[in-house]
Amino acid sequence: MTVADTGILIWLARYNKLKLLKDLYGKIDIPAEVFKEAVTAGKLNGYPDAEIIESAVINEDIILKNTGVSQKVDEMEKVFNCKLGEGEREAITLALKTDSLLLINDEEASTIAEFLGVKTKGVLFILLKSVKLGLLKKNESLAIFQQMLEDGFWLAPTTAVEFEKILFEL
Repeated sequence: MTVADTGILIWLARYNKLKLLKDLYGKIDIPAEVFKEAVTAGKLNGYPDAEIIESAVINEDIILKNTGVSQKVDEMEKVFNCKLGEGEREAITLALKTDSLLLINDEEASTIAEFLGVKTKGVLFILLKSVKLGLLKKNESLAIFQQMLEDGFWLAPTTAVEFEKILFEL
């Protein structure tokens, strides 16, 4: 099973690439708070990606799961002296409860998840894996990546260089 956090859904839906999740992982599970962040709040703010994500839920490519927040997540926030968003907290909890891969971009949330034994991957991994499996062409993946950076996706410059290096080695 695979669980997705809000950011993964939004970034892929923004460029009409949400289908990559289905192609790579089959059905994706999300907790209620991720739905609220991606769809309910997104629609209130007029974001077109919210409609795309909602359609994937209606088509059952994305499955809503009820979960709370594990006490382990609360404890790790104290250990790491940070406060995660509710969607991240629920996504980590769902992945922990179901022993699932967690698709998440946030570095602090990913660190906490991995500390708890949850394997994580981000949107850049999805773009690279999609090229490797022939779901995207290299230039298409690069164009999406560059547009993400222009649209405010933040990462360390060394990570951007590493992404492009790996992409061109595929």
